[in-house]
Amino acid sequence: MGKINVMSPHLANMIAAGEVVEGPQSIIKELIENSIDANSKNITIYLKNSGLDSIKVIDDGDGMDSEDVEKAFLPHATSKIKNEYDLFRIKTLGFRGEAIASIASVSNMSITSSTDGIGGFIVRYKNGVRQEGHIINANKGTTIIVEELFYNTPARLKHLKAPNKELSSIIFFVNKIALSNPNIRITLYNDDKVIIQTIGDGKLESLILKIYGIEAAKNIITKDYTANGYKCKLLFIKPVCYRSTKNEITLIFNGRYVKNYNLTNMISEAYLHFLPINKYPVGVCYFEVDPLLIDCNIHPSKAIIKISDEDLMAKRLKEELYSLISSETLIYNRNIEEKKSYEKQNIFTDYNVNLYKKEDNELNDNILVNKTINTYDSNINLDKPYISNDNLSNRVNPFDSYKNVKKEDPIIEKKDKKVEEIDITPDAQSIEMDKKLPVMQYIGEIFGTYLIFQGKDSMYLVDQHAAAERINYEYYYDLLSKNSNIKIDLIVPSYVSFTKNEALYILDNLNEFEKIGFSLDQASETDFIIRSIPLWLKMDNIDSVIYDILELLVSNHSIDVMKYRDTICKQIACKASIKANHHINIDEVNSLIKRLNECKNPYTCPHGRPTIIRLKEDDLEKMFERIQS
Repeated sequence: MGKINVMSPHLANMIAAGEVVEGPQSIIKELIENSIDANSKNITIYLKNSGLDSIKVIDDGDGMDSEDVEKAFLPHATSKIKNEYDLFRIKTLGFRGEAIASIASVSNMSITSSTDGIGGFIVRYKNGVRQEGHIINANKGTTIIVEELFYNTPARLKHLKAPNKELSSIIFFVNKIALSNPNIRITLYNDDKVIIQTIGDGKLESLILKIYGIEAAKNIITKDYTANGYKCKLLFIKPVCYRSTKNEITLIFNGRYVKNYNLTNMISEAYLHFLPINKYPVGVCYFEVDPLLIDCNIHPSKAIIKISDEDLMAKRLKEELYSLISSETLIYNRNIEEKKSYEKQNIFTDYNVNLYKKEDNELNDNILVNKTINTYDSNINLDKPYISNDNLSNRVNPFDSYKNVKKEDPIIEKKDKKVEEIDITPDAQSIEMDKKLPVMQYIGEIFGTYLIFQGKDSMYLVDQHAAAERINYEYYYDLLSKNSNIKIDLIVPSYVSFTKNEALYILDNLNEFEKIGFSLDQASETDFIIRSIPLWLKMDNIDSVIYDILELLVSNHSIDVMKYRDTICKQIACKASIKANHHINIDEVNSLIKRLNECKNPYTCPHGRPTIIRLKEDDLEKMFERIQS
C-alpha cells in the first residue's frame, strides 16, 4: 500500500502561506509590490487594529479585467514572467505567483479591479475557496481587502504580535517602500488616523524629512558613482543622526528593498570612526544593476538576493562612502534646546531584531578586540608622536600667563584671591585654520579637559584627549601602514601547541600570520615554533593572540589586516594621548589644533566621539533670554 499522497491544492497553499504570509506586514508588502508593478501613482493602505482585523490596499494602477481577476487567485499565476529567459531578467517586484493564493487560503479576501474606471469585476474567496464573482462599478485600478487573517489556522493566529508591534513593523516596511519609490504617493491609515503620507514628487529630501525629521534632512550628503555593470546613488545622513541598530541602513536594488549583510557591514565600517561605538548610520543606497547580475529567486520573501562580484561591490561601496563622509565638514552642532542626545528614539526596535545577526560561522568583530586589549607595550621604541604621557608632568598651567584685571573694571567683583584674565592678542592666541577647522581664537580651558575657542558667530569646545587621540591614531596607523611587517626576532623562540585539525589550519595559513608579523615554523605534527612577533605585542600575550587569530581564521577564513591594525592603533593612541585634567600651555594648544587640522578626519576620535563641538551665538542668546526661542 502506498504511503505517499499528493496534497490538495488548498493544503499546499496553506503550507506556502507559512513562507509568504508571516503577518499583516508581509501581506501589505506583497500587495503594495503588486500595485507598484501595475504602474500605480497613488497607493492607499487602510488598517483596522493594525491590520489584525482588516487590511485594504487601493491603487490607481493598470487594473485587471474579469479573466485576470479570476486567475489571480490561482497558485503560481503571474503576469510578470512567461519563461526561463524572463526568470533570469526579473525587472518587477513580484514574479513568483504565490502571494494571492497563499493569502486567500488563510483569510477572507476580495479583489475588485477595473482597467478603464467604468466597469469592473469583483471576486471573493474564503478559506481558499471561491465564494462569488460579478461585475461591479469601480474606479480604475485595484482594491484588495483581507479580513480575518489566520482565522482557520489558530496556531498562527495565536503567535501574531500585539497591535502596536505589528503597526511598528508595517510602518518600517512602508517607509522602505516609500524610499524605494519616491515618485509614488503612499498613504497609510490605521483606525482612520493618518500614520504616513508621502508627497510622491520624486524628491528624496522631502522623504527624508518625512521619515527621519528635520535634523536629518538638513544633513543629507549624496554621491553618485558607476562601476562594472551597475550604478549607485548614495544618500546618507551626516553623523549627527544615528541609530543603535543597522535597520536604518537601506539597500535598494532596481527599486526593490533588500537585505545584505556584507554591504550593510561595509557601510558600518565606512562610518566606523565617525560614530560612537555600537552606533550605526542612517542612509540609503540606490543600486541600478543589470538583472543578470542578481538573483532574487532564493527566498519566498524576495528580500534576500545573490549578487555577482559581491565582495568587489562591497569594497567599492565602502571606499566611495568613506570618501563622501571625509569630504564633509563634520563639526558637531549642539542645540541648547535639545533635551536628549541627537540619537532619536527608534520605535522599530522590535522589528527583525535578528535581521543582521551574524551566523555562527561568521566573524565576530569583538573577539579580537576583547582578548587582545592592553597588549601594547608603551616602552617600545617607535618614533615619538604628537603628545605622550611622558611630557605631562612638567606642563605649564595656562593660567600662569594671565594678567591682572584692571582695577577700574566694574564687572568683576574683587575677592581675596587674585583675579586674572586671558591675554588675547592676535599674535599669541589667534589660530588661523586654512583646511578643515574654522578660523577661531583661543580663549582658555575648563576643567583641565576642554579648550574654549571663539569663532565668527560661534563658540567651540575641543576635547583635548579626543583631539590628541585622533592625532596619535593617524600617526601610528600611518607608521604601521608604511612598516606593515614591523616585527622583532625572539632570542628564545616560543612554542605553541594545537590539536591536529588546528595544526593543519595553521599550516595552510602561515601567510596570514606573516601579514600580521608572526613567523611560525612547524616543529612537530601539532607544535609550532614562534621565531618572531609583531613589535606591539607583549611577550606574555603571545599564546593568547595566536589562538585569537586562529579563531578568526576558522570563522572567517582570512584575517582582515586593516581591521587588526586599526584595533592596535586605537589602543596605542589612547595610551599615548593627553588625559583629562591635565593642563596644557598655549604653545601646546596651538600645536594640538594645528596637528588636528592636518588630520584626515579631525572631527572625531578613533572611537567616534566628537573632538570639537559648536555652540552658536543664537543658542547662547536664547539661554540668557536676549532673544526669544
